[in-house]
Amino acid sequence: MKKYVITILDNPHSLEASERCIDSAKKFGYDVEVFPAITPANDPRDLFEKEGLPIKKFENNEYSRTEPTMSCFLSHYFLWKKAIDSDVPTLILEHDAVFKSTLPEVEVKGVTNYGKPSYGHFEQPPKPGLYSLFSKNGGYMGGAHAYAVTSQASKVLVEQAKKTAQPTDIFLNKQTFPRIKEYYPWPVVVDDRVSTVQKEKGCEAKHNKVVPV
Repeated sequence: MKKYVITILDNPHSLEASERCIDSAKKFGYDVEVFPAITPANDPRDLFEKEGLPIKKFENNEYSRTEPTMSCFLSHYFLWKKAIDSDVPTLILEHDAVFKSTLPEVEVKGVTNYGKPSYGHFEQPPKPGLYSLFSKNGGYMGGAHAYAVTSQASKVLVEQAKKTAQPTDIFLNKQTFPRIKEYYPWPVVVDDRVSTVQKEKGCEAKHNKVVPV
C-alpha cells in the first residue's frame, strides 16, 4: 500500500504535524510520503473550474471556511487522480493523523476508513472487524484523515466529484458510495491542535481543543 500525508509546505503547524504523522507510522514499519497540499494561494476556485467541480456546497458553511475547505478537497482529489494509476491501494492521510497500531490485514476493496472520528458523537461496534461505514449516524466519515482507496474506487471518486463535490468527509458517504467500509478499532487517530480549515464553530465540535489559524 502506498501512503501519503497531505502537508501544507509553507505552514509550520502543518509541517510539524506531518512529521509527527510520519514518525508515528515508522514505529509500525510504514513509510509515508509527503504530498504537497493545495492551499488558497493556488487559487482553488480556478482549479475547481478547470476540473469541472461544483463549488456550491463549499459556500456559506457555518463550520468551515470556503477556500481552505475547497483547497483541502482538491488535495484529496488530486491524490485520487494519482491513485488511479497505482497497482496497489493508496492510503491518504491528513497531516494531523497519528498511528496508534498496525493497519489490519484486510483486503481493501473500494474505500476503507481507518481513522477514528475527530468530532461530534460517533458509534462503536461491539467487536473488532471490517464493517459498512458505521461511526457517524449521517453515514459520512468523521474526518477524512486516514482512509485507503483502490485504483478503481479512485476513478469513481473523481467522476462523482464532478457532480457532488463537497467537504471531503461529507463527500465520502455511504449514500453516494454504498460499499464504503470502516475498520474497528481504528488504527489511526487525530492529534489536531490547530485548524487551517474550520471556523470557530467547527473547532468547537472537535474532540481536542482546536483553534483556527
